[in-house]
Amino acid sequence: MKVCMSSWSYHPVITAREMDQMAWIKLCKELGLDGVELLDLHFPNLGKEYVSGVKKLITDLGLEIPMCSVSNDFGKADEAGRLESEKLVEKWITIAQWFGSKMVRVFAGWPGGKDPAKYEAEKQKLWPDMVARLQRLAKKAEDAGVMLLLENHNHLGFTKTVDDLFRILNQVGSDWLRICLDTGDYLVDTGDVNGFAALEKAMIYTMMVHAKFYEVDADGKDKKQDWEKIFKLLKDSRYEGYLSIEYEGKNPKVEVPLAAKYLAEKTMMT
Repeated sequence: MKVCMSSWSYHPVITAREMDQMAWIKLCKELGLDGVELLDLHFPNLGKEYVSGVKKLITDLGLEIPMCSVSNDFGKADEAGRLESEKLVEKWITIAQWFGSKMVRVFAGWPGGKDPAKYEAEKQKLWPDMVARLQRLAKKAEDAGVMLLLENHNHLGFTKTVDDLFRILNQVGSDWLRICLDTGDYLVDTGDVNGFAALEKAMIYTMMVHAKFYEVDADGKDKKQDWEKIFKLLKDSRYEGYLSIEYEGKNPKVEVPLAAKYLAEKTMMT
């Protein structure tokens, strides 16, 4: 296994302009990571000069770009918003191909706008449209030679349960749509309906693992998840892909380096 990081880990720092994307890439190298997961939200622009500079820096540092991640939402109430999200993913399939990335992370979306009162009705109403869009995008990904990875994102999303996740994969019916498995979304956010059984089930189609961290102790372990147990699951599943650090705590400057050191040491022993 290798270790990379999603720039979401430093989202508050980047949005506060305390660190830019280039500085974050250099930090990934300083932390001894193998690669970077590029998130669309953190590109200040997609001009040729800037994007070429990003690729040049990553290449010079000897890092890989295993995955680019898109912040789309097929749960939007308006059709125009859903079409805009589909076009966004299409664009990033092309960008990922140019970067030499083999995978693009996508979301299914949040029907009802994360409003519990609207969730079930909107989920049922928009489900066929969401599946159709993912089918079209999976075909475009196939044509580009890039895998489309669906994340099990929650907070009243289409993928609330692992059964929802598998239902989407089955209905889309493409070998080019697989899973980006976020540990925290099933162990912490929806642990009551998912838990380790859901992670175990999802591993068969998992091509990227979002190594979620919320509160990191002095040893680099997360206080909300049993990472020793997660590593056993990964080993038993013969997972050999990337672990992408995705930190959602309050102190990334202190805690992310600790988490990176912990994962680096664990992957060396696994």
